[in-house]
Amino acid sequence: MSSLLLNHKERCEGPWVKLQSEPSLFTALMYDLGVKGAKATEVFVLDQQDNFDDLGEIYGLVFLFKMIGDVTGDAKGLHKGTDYEPLEEYPKNVYFANQVVENACATLAVLNIVLNCPHLEIDQELKEFKEFTWDLPPATRGFSITNHPTLRQIHNSMARHPEDSLIVEEPNKNGGSEDEGGGEVYHYIAYVPIDGEVWQLDGLYPHPVSLGKYSNEKQWYDAVRGVIHERIDGFHAEQVDYVLLAITKDQIGIHQDRVKDCMYIKKLAENRLDELSSTWREINTEDIDFPFIDEDEEKVKKRGNYVIDLSTLTAYHDDIEMIEQLRAKMIDEIKFLMEAIDRENKLKLVERERRTFDYGPFIREFISILHERGELKGLIAAADDMLEDE
Repeated sequence: MSSLLLNHKERCEGPWVKLQSEPSLFTALMYDLGVKGAKATEVFVLDQQDNFDDLGEIYGLVFLFKMIGDVTGDAKGLHKGTDYEPLEEYPKNVYFANQVVENACATLAVLNIVLNCPHLEIDQELKEFKEFTWDLPPATRGFSITNHPTLRQIHNSMARHPEDSLIVEEPNKNGGSEDEGGGEVYHYIAYVPIDGEVWQLDGLYPHPVSLGKYSNEKQWYDAVRGVIHERIDGFHAEQVDYVLLAITKDQIGIHQDRVKDCMYIKKLAENRLDELSSTWREINTEDIDFPFIDEDEEKVKKRGNYVIDLSTLTAYHDDIEMIEQLRAKMIDEIKFLMEAIDRENKLKLVERERRTFDYGPFIREFISILHERGELKGLIAAADDMLEDE
């Protein structure tokens, strides 16, 4: 059956499908999975002298490549030549799920990163899934992901073209899978920093692999450079395609951080005003209702991006009027940022609708009308003439 005859619901509820390695697709996938304030950015080099300060905080790396051979873990470019020590006990602070079906590795790599990152905000359903599966072994976690209808539906809805939804890898004689490209299959590996240690989370490997400690939290990726470079060098020799994606804050995440920075300065300003005056609240009645808990305050302090505003507050130490103005400035900025976040969320919803909307019925009807009018052959001939002229 042609994939054009399948509606969107049928494609989403079918087997797990292959996804392209586009950063925009990974960004949309995370958003639909319930990850807030994150995006995927392609990284073209990972040289020793490079740092990625312009990308901001990097939550994790996703390494995608085509591999040749058996996908059970011994494929060329995957674990060949490596000798990882078996773990006596799984690390309790690492969330790791095995890949138990073909084509699910994109969603698996994303979940293996975001469920290990406490700095990322996730929605309630994903939180409950994380809590429910946290104490399960990796293989059982993998089955929980595979059999979760919502996760599969979100994954399959990311297929850009309807025909992508019918690309399901068939097992080969070695127990792996192959496609029309001569036995090449895609695979994703996640790299993520957790409590001062970098972990390689490869769904086809039985357990997470520690790649070493890091001292600079903002440049944790230094610990993974050698591993990725070694693999890339082998790929160059074999002419194997690969893509490296960095999971970072998106514009919404940047705005959300700034909102919390402003809330912190606002709180400090109000505390100082309470010390200087018992009546300042009677004059400054404007306020903003935004949750700011102790955990948010700790994250603000850890980021340290508030220091310029704090120095301003310190300079106004005993000036009630100037501190009131600083507080008002923080409130205005928070309102502006919340409006910007709302606009960004609406744009994401529009983009999601465009990506997942089923245009198949319209296209089929349009072609049928052209055929009934006798115009289709002429248009095809004209298109062929244009191609020949080029």
